[in-house]
Amino acid sequence: MLTVTHFYREPRATGVSMEGIFRTVKADLAGKVEIREFYCDGKLSRLANTRKAATAASEVNHITGDVNFLAVGLRGRKVLLTVHDLGFYENPVHNKLKKTIYRLFWYVLPLRYTHLVTVVSEFTKAKLIQHFGFPASRIRVIPNPVKPIFEFVPKVLPSGHPTVLMLGTGKHKNLDNLILAAKDTDMHLDIVGWPAPDELAKLKEFGISHSIYNKLSDEEVLERYIACDLLFIASHYEGFGMPIIEAQAVGRPVVTSNIGAMREVGEGSALLVDPNSPDEIREAILSIAKDTNIYDDLVAKGRQNAARYAHERISAQYLEVYRELAAMK
Repeated sequence: MLTVTHFYREPRATGVSMEGIFRTVKADLAGKVEIREFYCDGKLSRLANTRKAATAASEVNHITGDVNFLAVGLRGRKVLLTVHDLGFYENPVHNKLKKTIYRLFWYVLPLRYTHLVTVVSEFTKAKLIQHFGFPASRIRVIPNPVKPIFEFVPKVLPSGHPTVLMLGTGKHKNLDNLILAAKDTDMHLDIVGWPAPDELAKLKEFGISHSIYNKLSDEEVLERYIACDLLFIASHYEGFGMPIIEAQAVGRPVVTSNIGAMREVGEGSALLVDPNSPDEIREAILSIAKDTNIYDDLVAKGRQNAARYAHERISAQYLEVYRELAAMK
């Protein structure tokens, strides 16, 4: 049986979307591939973890994200690297030195020792080619899967007073413009994450009804999807936009951005808005809350869209890539 090692960052209690994706893949491929796991040790330096990773190498070595530098320790082995997004690299707030170091150790050197790359969207593929010239012939687009826990739960259309769910609170997630969109409305915001002090101040100043949650398990995230009336994910940047398909699988309409990967994942099944326009965001949310036809249409189209990301289908694509890499000379 083919052996594959999944290489992960250090274990963590929150922010485990990458781990959840590939644990699902591992479960789906049981009996077809033997998948082993290697976790970086947070007490060790990156150099020490790189050396340690070499001892865990197997026939196929899959770096699942965020620890790209491990590829240097796996040189001479068959290496697959998953790139989720290039948001950190493209973030203009980083100084030139930090960006140069990150470019070298997270992309330039690792890509030199990587045979194939998987990316989660055509958007991320284009960015990888643009910034690093990695050959398109060695890139495979495999989107993120919907975890089995996120299943359809029907809900009656709200009566004009929507509960809007938002997952994640980095500035690129765009809570600022959601707050402006909610001003002087009856929206309730369910926010999962840690809003910045200025965002908390605006919520209070505008008297916006809201709840804040953090450190949620998948089961608790599902509860938030079930409780909400729609999902807001009109971010300024996403490598994929996992909440789009999770919410659609549960049966909740989605408002997302008309740019990048979010447009790629949600177009035709979600309402697309300019993330820089609070007016567009407000209009989209209230149209869903007040019009049964719009609500029901988005739920139906969303469920069809989410079915394209069923975990069994995505896992089968990874199996194909593992076998392709194993057969390489």
